[in-house]
Amino acid sequence: MTSADSLEGTEAILANLAQSLRPEENTYTVTPVSIPMPDGIELAADLYTPELPADTKTNGLIYVLGPYGRGVTMAILNAKCFAARGYQVLFASCRGTGGSGGTFEAAMTEQADSQAVVKWMRGQPWYPGKFAIFGASYLGYVQWALLRDPPEDLITSINLCSVYDHSLLTWTNGAYRLERIFWAYMIARQNDVAKSGLASILDFRKVKATLESTPLIEGTRKFLEGRASHVLESMATPDTDAPFWARSKHAAALEVVNIPILLRSGWYDHLTDQTLGAYTRLRDRGCEVYLTVGPWTHSHACGFEMEEVFDFLDEFVVGKKKNHRPDRTKIYVTGAEEWRSLPAWPPATQERVFYLHGDKTISSQAPPADSPTASFTFDPHNPTPTMGGPRLSRGGRVDDSAYASRSDVVVYTSAPLTEELELMGRPVVELTHSTDIPYADLWIRLSEVDADGVSHNLTEGWHALDSMERPGGVFSLSLTDRAHVFHKGTSIRVIVAGGSFPLFARNSGTGVNRTEAKELKSVEHTVRHAGGISRITLPCSV
Repeated sequence: MTSADSLEGTEAILANLAQSLRPEENTYTVTPVSIPMPDGIELAADLYTPELPADTKTNGLIYVLGPYGRGVTMAILNAKCFAARGYQVLFASCRGTGGSGGTFEAAMTEQADSQAVVKWMRGQPWYPGKFAIFGASYLGYVQWALLRDPPEDLITSINLCSVYDHSLLTWTNGAYRLERIFWAYMIARQNDVAKSGLASILDFRKVKATLESTPLIEGTRKFLEGRASHVLESMATPDTDAPFWARSKHAAALEVVNIPILLRSGWYDHLTDQTLGAYTRLRDRGCEVYLTVGPWTHSHACGFEMEEVFDFLDEFVVGKKKNHRPDRTKIYVTGAEEWRSLPAWPPATQERVFYLHGDKTISSQAPPADSPTASFTFDPHNPTPTMGGPRLSRGGRVDDSAYASRSDVVVYTSAPLTEELELMGRPVVELTHSTDIPYADLWIRLSEVDADGVSHNLTEGWHALDSMERPGGVFSLSLTDRAHVFHKGTSIRVIVAGGSFPLFARNSGTGVNRTEAKELKSVEHTVRHAGGISRITLPCSV
């Protein structure tokens, strides 16, 4: 989610929330509190207390910590909806946001600060002795930071659409996500946004000029106007194993969590890979982990399906339900347009291999040994544009037919399918591929072409090739998981390009960190097909 009360899709989220919530059960009071941190600063927070009969206990305590302020929208989504249904809520703002002291450094202080809040909570007369944690997006990341050293009195986690490692979100497979610049800028100016709206702080001509600037880091420095300086250091540190990133990496939490946890994401959420990675590790460890994945973008996945949240709380906090969801995984299958309840994700599947041919077709039959190569040139001065997909804003399912008419991509399309094909899992693309210079990216998308010839995106992935060893030129890329039915008469499409702008920063083609490069060079890509050496493998229902 972005900042304060200017979230994309906020009206839709709140409308859906109002429809999906149970009737309110009680009134509540809101008490401002200040929470001291060990370094002397204080976090601003609100304590929501249900007004109940004298002999009635609250349903339990929910702790929420986030950077988006505690205004109307954030309060409804994270506190009021629970307080009006019998829950006590402590809703706190991260340092440097929402009236809290200190400076906001994205992802860097949440582990220490969240532990300090818990320690303070335990000393308050209203503390009931145990608590749950809740939150979406960055508020979910804060949960992973706390879970790296899980408190003994923490009983459950509801973690929606989040990441446990901010370094891998910022530099995904070696490419810098440009949305991080504007996310941080909006956090830094959330008070202005709350007063006057997003349009008051964002001049989209300046945004465009910033994205296109070389070096990017200098254009960003000018755009930020002295705010959110942590962004500049993150841009200058592409090595995700560098000491700079240590405080933002919480994969260790996946090895120690041992409480019931609910995870949620959407097929077009830009955080899906890490959500599914967390689910897989917790499932393999035998944890009581629940997963929901819908047909959503990030903002919609953060705000939909509150009934499952209350069902989860009923069992693991209130204790009035048992085995509320026997099948712990709930997946929306596009194409079929239906929800499926499964014991685990992914279900058992059989691999189906489809080969990429030199004539830009896709077939279950391998091409001949003389199948021609396909080439395209990525020009960073005129980069391949992003169309929909896993973005914080302007993402989701779109008509991406326009890629087929571009010269800087290769588009492979199958003949119309003669039978239904159900994709359930993570597609893998293998390309035998080369470039005329070693510094390049690959971006690959799987789409579906309907009977009318219109293409819509399903899933994608990308990787910087700069430091990769590729014996024989073979490159393998796992796309994000997907559940989708290709109906008879539709076609499979694979789109290959050298970038996706402004999803991620352009590769300079020079070997210089892409955010610091002053010079940009074009790169020619060649894909070979002879004998079936380039292919896509789809995990399909048996």
